[in-house]
Amino acid sequence: MIERFRVNEYYVPVSYKPDVCIIGAGPSGVSAAIAAARLNMSVLLVEKYGFSGGATVAGLSGTICGLYSSGETPEQIVFGFANEFYQELKNRGGAAKPVKFGKTLLVPHDSLKWKEIADDLLLESKCKILYHTQFLKAFTDSERKITSLLLKGQEGQFVVMPKFIIDASGDAEVIHSISVETFLGSNGVVQTPTMIFKMGNVDMKSFFKLDPLELNKKVSEAHLSGNYSLPRHHVYIFPLPNTGEVLCNMTRITYKDGTIPLGTNSTDLTFAEIEGRKQSREYARFLIDKIPAFSKAYISTTGVQIGIRQTRSIVGKAKLLNDDVMNARKSTNAITFSAWPMELHSTEEVKIVHLENDFYDIPFETLIPEKATNYLVAGRCMSAEHEALASARVTAQCFGMGYSAGAACSLMMYENIKAHELSGIMVKEWMKQHDLKCTNEQ
Repeated sequence: MIERFRVNEYYVPVSYKPDVCIIGAGPSGVSAAIAAARLNMSVLLVEKYGFSGGATVAGLSGTICGLYSSGETPEQIVFGFANEFYQELKNRGGAAKPVKFGKTLLVPHDSLKWKEIADDLLLESKCKILYHTQFLKAFTDSERKITSLLLKGQEGQFVVMPKFIIDASGDAEVIHSISVETFLGSNGVVQTPTMIFKMGNVDMKSFFKLDPLELNKKVSEAHLSGNYSLPRHHVYIFPLPNTGEVLCNMTRITYKDGTIPLGTNSTDLTFAEIEGRKQSREYARFLIDKIPAFSKAYISTTGVQIGIRQTRSIVGKAKLLNDDVMNARKSTNAITFSAWPMELHSTEEVKIVHLENDFYDIPFETLIPEKATNYLVAGRCMSAEHEALASARVTAQCFGMGYSAGAACSLMMYENIKAHELSGIMVKEWMKQHDLKCTNEQ
């Protein structure tokens, strides 16, 4: 007999009862699922798209940021699961050579291979994946423990009853649905979205001779000429592993009055998607007209969705502060660390503040909502100040956050510990005991 769950005045089937359910299959969700599965938990990973990758794939950000140190000669400093995934990309020809980004490096990658690697690692770990499935609402008991999740698949609505939950949605969707406190950026102002696009048939020999500062100058001059509408003048273009393809991070999406569209509002998202495609076409026209390396190039695609950098952040047991980043603060409760700069995208030009030959720690407690019982977050909805999040939200650090959150669910289940009782020291020790590598272990 099919078990059913009452939602208001109707009943829906209870379809799964995993040890842990993870909402969102970006870098943090994928790594959380694999860590939990490696620690013998039954795992259900839920994703609204038909593939894993989150913003790095759907939003076409297309780079692994945060692997390298910051200084004159950057070296890889972040390892663990982030490195495992990176090495697999390299093995399959899906990673380009590291590219200079200010005082550090980033790694452009092939989105299709990212999806395939995620699929393979998840299936090898015996994770149950539900693509094309929307999270709708979480339900709690009298002790604020999440008891069930209402989801919608192609077959209709159904319920999952997990023991533990990781909100890796990027938007704190699960946390928000049970009215746990969250906040938006700096007094409601978030970072600007970007529609990223790819150009094909680029003359790569000429491309590699481009001076980024000269390119920025030409964008600005073209905009001021009135012949092009190019609102953002600090732009990034990265070579992809496939010959003749580059990734263009150039657009800046705001309303005419300077208001920034919110990634948690359908009206704003609709405007951003349409405006993003218009701007992408305009930047591509500029490149083809004015930059010789692009004279025979064409725009091949835009992101599946607008690139969202920031929405809701949780109020956590701990908060990553701007001072923590700027002063390269270390913490005994760190579960990952970063040398990525504060890369702040606002209505003005992009502001980048680099660390000098140092790094800062991200405490595990930034993933624990206040008074949480059986749920955690991972990824960009972590507890962090606006500017600090502009550094901590990138791919390598999301891998580290997710992997530790997945391990922490195992610790909670086997040791009967509530989420708000956890510490980074406890989680790291648990990972060490069970041979899961932290981000500082090769």
